[in-house]
Amino acid sequence: MRWEQKKPAYGDMIRVAQGGIYHFGIYVSDGEIIQFGLPPAARPAQRENEVTVLATALADFLAGGCLEVAVPEEGEPFRTPAEAVACARAKIGTGGYHILYNNCEHFATECATGKGYCRQAEDVRAYFRSLPLVDVYFAVMPEGEPTYPVHCAARRDEIAHTANERVRREKHYVWQLLCYGLTRSLGLHEADLCFVKEESGAWRTDGAEFSLSHSEGVLAVAVSRAPVGIDVERVRAHRDEALAARILTASEQTVWRGLPEAEKTAYLISCFTGKEALLKQAGGGLRLAEIDTVTAPLKKGTLSLGDDTYAWSVATDTPHAVRIFEHIDLTSPRQEDTR
Repeated sequence: MRWEQKKPAYGDMIRVAQGGIYHFGIYVSDGEIIQFGLPPAARPAQRENEVTVLATALADFLAGGCLEVAVPEEGEPFRTPAEAVACARAKIGTGGYHILYNNCEHFATECATGKGYCRQAEDVRAYFRSLPLVDVYFAVMPEGEPTYPVHCAARRDEIAHTANERVRREKHYVWQLLCYGLTRSLGLHEADLCFVKEESGAWRTDGAEFSLSHSEGVLAVAVSRAPVGIDVERVRAHRDEALAARILTASEQTVWRGLPEAEKTAYLISCFTGKEALLKQAGGGLRLAEIDTVTAPLKKGTLSLGDDTYAWSVATDTPHAVRIFEHIDLTSPRQEDTR
């Protein structure tokens, strides 16, 4: 379909530029243009639930703008003029307007072609999909048994065969937190997705990237459009000298040795979480001692819960885009259905 500035004919789909957007309608005559709501300039204070399909004169449709007429390309399916006008007239008085999902372009293209479509809305959605997104969710594991129904059979099986009772509950609750995050951040629902567990132990699905972590009752999930890794660990002594010698690079060793004794454990655990997160982002294939966190793209932080402190790291190519959501309540009913 292309657009031309010419005199419209009965049943044509027409549009007019209104600032940076277009307003659409179906031409019947100069005295009757059927459209979903008035042009934006003519309804500045009107709410979406007040917008309806109506007919106006051409001058009111144009509101001072320049008229363009849709011209179908060869073979492009368009209704006959009589069908387009009949469809438009049948909708007069109806509402349900939504700026992205049911607007004047959806209305006009449905009348003209039989299928509602809005290129402007698609362009907006494509723009937002192109923006970096890294959402991180934290929750404290509830005391009781989880009631969330895990749809993924392989994950259910993994949970059921976890011998350690606390870890079993963590695996169940962190999956619930994942499903909450996928829905809230990306509009995806577990029941519609196919999850696969890779040889590395990481879980994957089409349409999203994510990473899971849990440590002694604290749950963490990172959701993104690009590869991401997350790790959370309780800060406590882990035979610091031996662990430092095993996992720290030369540059990290230099930093660690220069710290006061009281700060060494926190730095060591922070490095450990950073390495684990980077390993998850890369999908394996590295050893902790090969991963340097000094210059790596990481987002780091801590959580304080009572007398305990937890260090966390998120590995992402866009650490500036990380958003943190703490204290997600997994006892609230149907968290995973939040839209």
